[in-house]
Amino acid sequence: MERQTALNALHQHTFLTLGCTDPVAIGLAVAHACQGAEGKIREVRVRLDRNIYKDAVSVGIPGTHSAGVDLAVALAVTKGRPEAGLELFKDVEPGDIEQAKTFLKDHEVRFELDEDATGIRINATVVTEKGTYEALIEGAHDRLLEKKVDGHLVFRADTSCDEGASSGSESLEALRELTVGEIVDTIEALEPAELLFLLEGVTRNLHAAQAGLAEQAGIGLGRGLQSLVAGQSLPDSAINRIRILVAAAADARMGGVKVPIFGCFGSGNHGITFFITVGEMGRYLGKSNEEIAKALALGLLVVGVIKTRTGILTPHCGCAVAAGMGAAAAVTYLLGGKAAQVENAIQLMTANLTGMLCDGAKYGCALKIATSAGVAVETAYLAFAGTSIPAGNGIVGGTFQETMDNLEIVTDRGMKNVDQAVLDVLLTGQN
Repeated sequence: MERQTALNALHQHTFLTLGCTDPVAIGLAVAHACQGAEGKIREVRVRLDRNIYKDAVSVGIPGTHSAGVDLAVALAVTKGRPEAGLELFKDVEPGDIEQAKTFLKDHEVRFELDEDATGIRINATVVTEKGTYEALIEGAHDRLLEKKVDGHLVFRADTSCDEGASSGSESLEALRELTVGEIVDTIEALEPAELLFLLEGVTRNLHAAQAGLAEQAGIGLGRGLQSLVAGQSLPDSAINRIRILVAAAADARMGGVKVPIFGCFGSGNHGITFFITVGEMGRYLGKSNEEIAKALALGLLVVGVIKTRTGILTPHCGCAVAAGMGAAAAVTYLLGGKAAQVENAIQLMTANLTGMLCDGAKYGCALKIATSAGVAVETAYLAFAGTSIPAGNGIVGGTFQETMDNLEIVTDRGMKNVDQAVLDVLLTGQN
């Protein structure tokens, strides 16, 4: 693999976000539609893919300690600045919540599922007394594709340029056929200085973990696990310390604490799972920043290959099936593992956690993230010690690539109705 292709993928699929990416993306589409709109608003309509809706409906909005897609829309109308991108809600203050709630009392906000969408797609329509204003986000949570006024196109992104085209899942195709050996060779050929930017992911997400430990947020899983370790109900180990930290960061993010997260491949929770696990294990093992950065890069390329098979948003939990696998691969590499051992770690993770369901973004994501991080570390130690799983055990193939092909079949054919079933349950619970 060409070094520049690898670097491009690492830069393009890591990002800073505030709050859960999905309600932020909904708000961002609405904010873009409002930008330049004239006259008093009468109603707001949002047509979106089922995965975005599933992951937005129950999660906390940053700075509010409240949840709801309606609230995300109202805050975008009253406070949103689209130039802030995925940090759209960074300036939200307590007083803004009442203003947003007043907007919801006086205006209709409607949501409709786009059954034809095959990836990220959010179309926001703002109807005012003077016209209709639309904004379409597609391919990535912050990728504005087009804007319309009264049905007339007034903006269209240049999809022929590298930056625009590479924002969506199509940019991952360069990674699709990589073997683990090729990933290891690529990473070892890169200069460590080119990868040090990835350490920001560790720093940022550990800061979020401290925020989650400092105040009651989400379900308080990080604080709960910390109490169990302090009371010796759980052992004080590297695995449990990592579980505490990832859980606390997820508590903060899912609970609406206003703290930024360094995400990867479209998900802040993926970033929490991945960067904290790898970074903390690197420090525990006494590795240098350069060694940790290389391990992070290796794990991220593994996640990228997985995403070529599953898509960015998935019916199974990506913190387990993508970020957890990448973390296991990276930790195995930090332990001194070679390509065969790194591959064994991915295979073991596939055999273990592939069935974990994604039932939307919510407070309880902390549980799945803590599980995924803990199993990733455990798996890395097992793989480094020589544990492997033979081909033919469930969806595990003889190689990483064969397993990925099998995962794609299970995702596309076997789980194609899972999202709708989950949405049916979630929407029933909202009534």
